[in-house]
Amino acid sequence: MRILIQCFFLIIMALWASAQNEQWASKIVGVSSEYTAGNGQQYRAVQVLGKPNKLPQGETGASAWRPEQPDNGVEWIKVGFETPLSIRQIAIAENFGAGCITTIFAYDSQNKEYNIYTSKPETTQRNAGMLRVWLPKLTEYKVASLKIVLDTKRVKNWNEIDAIAISASETPIEASINLAKNVPKELKKENLGANVNSKANEVAPVISPDGKTIYFTRFDHPENLKNSEDYDVWFAEEKDGVWQKARNMGTPVNNIRENSICYISPDDRTALLMNIYRPDGTLSKGVSVSRKNRNGWTFPQEVRLQSYVNEHPFSGFYISPNGKVMVLSLQDANTKGGADLYVSFLQTNGTWSAPTNMGASINTADDEFTPFLATDNKSLYFTSNGRSGYGEMDIYVSRRLDDSWTQWSEPENLGPAFNTSDYEAHFTIPASGAYAYFCSSENSLGEFDIFRIKLPESVRPIPTVMLQGGVIDQKTKQAVAAEVIVEDLDQKQPPQRIDYDPAVGDFKIVLDTQKQYGLTAQRKGYQAAGTIVDLTKEKQYREIRREIALTPIEIGQKVTLNTIRFAQSKFDLLPSSLPELDRIAQMM
Repeated sequence: MRILIQCFFLIIMALWASAQNEQWASKIVGVSSEYTAGNGQQYRAVQVLGKPNKLPQGETGASAWRPEQPDNGVEWIKVGFETPLSIRQIAIAENFGAGCITTIFAYDSQNKEYNIYTSKPETTQRNAGMLRVWLPKLTEYKVASLKIVLDTKRVKNWNEIDAIAISASETPIEASINLAKNVPKELKKENLGANVNSKANEVAPVISPDGKTIYFTRFDHPENLKNSEDYDVWFAEEKDGVWQKARNMGTPVNNIRENSICYISPDDRTALLMNIYRPDGTLSKGVSVSRKNRNGWTFPQEVRLQSYVNEHPFSGFYISPNGKVMVLSLQDANTKGGADLYVSFLQTNGTWSAPTNMGASINTADDEFTPFLATDNKSLYFTSNGRSGYGEMDIYVSRRLDDSWTQWSEPENLGPAFNTSDYEAHFTIPASGAYAYFCSSENSLGEFDIFRIKLPESVRPIPTVMLQGGVIDQKTKQAVAAEVIVEDLDQKQPPQRIDYDPAVGDFKIVLDTQKQYGLTAQRKGYQAAGTIVDLTKEKQYREIRREIALTPIEIGQKVTLNTIRFAQSKFDLLPSSLPELDRIAQMM
């Protein structure tokens, strides 16, 4: 045991030493100028802090420091490090306009200056990458800060620096992509085929939670309501493993304007649509909701968001499985830069709260787009060009850490099987997590197509259960409309209510595993009935069905109480019994 403890201690010390050997700049000490024409923190000096955001791919971007003017001559930035360190190397991530660095000064804890690098006068533009400065030996002093001096006239146009690091190690400092763990590099990307894709653009897919229907936006297709330069919402259904011919959703979801879908509810009866639909056929910025009834889809109604502003040309919306939380992509006065991800909460009056920025762990000075919240209510997939990746826009996953909705794990890149040098976006997965659907132009039938890939376990959401079913009359055995109520018996969440209409289809709802739920149906003139859905032992996704039989209220009819629970070996009622008793009181 003593030897094991010693080994563990040595490993911890080695990891600590390794971490101390490499440090990325943690504070701005001073700067000659910074670009201020952007939004929020775009191109500001603070973008040089921390690990690289634009390397190793190397490209211009708002998540890097840019001086105020191009070709302005001498510019400089001075950065500090959390722990002063004797160093062997310096690494400067030049992501755009590389080749302008002329001098590097080091400063110890007393701010004594040391000139440790001067470039050759003939230095000219070079490819984006890591400029490494090797010192003959470890410095006798500990470096607390560095000043990087540039001559921006050396390379025409803008010059940008992504990050600055120091290290005591002789192992070269590298810019790396924060890859999701255990995602194979070789995964088969499957085109959904000619029944879904065409020579036109198929973008913005949204898969239904049961995985049986895919909705998407089709641009410039001859069967759109307007036959050129138009966006319509389409859908395709899967039968026996084959995607059937896609169909236009028609009016009122589509008109001759730009129509696009961004969310479908677990029961396939509520759709979020981009823009606000006006009675005269025009659209304005925002989001609308359309509901499916026995007559089809209703005219889209505005979703009222308090203090909603979006200065970006693109937007995105997605709602949590319980319908209480909305994730948005927008740009306003509080964004880090371009479009950021925000969160909004459903209010008791039916409106949504003012959007709250989801924080720096998710958002960058560049753009975060196309949010998709998985059915576990914790796994968030989105597109960003403000993080180290493979191309123009990459897909990332992050996990919610608490109930604030502003604390998230460091986003992980889904890797080269999903992301290419081009633009990948609009990631969507069913409740099973079996496949991921997204759009890409690589190996497409025309422009952008919809593809799917088997989703590795490491990047799947936490498993959930799809509960579906119907309500019948106990005597006639015929389906009847009713209100279906699903209650978390731990009472940690408010009950979910569903208006079940057999003419439209089964009720469907996504539930967390390892919990117990009360499932109840009620209708005027009938005795409320229900059952307990026990998922305490469920650890994998599966689909279950429950049918609730309602008995007409008659004299002498017995009343069965299915969800009344008592404390162990006591006559004390558990709190989870109260909703059933309340319904009995209402009936009486």
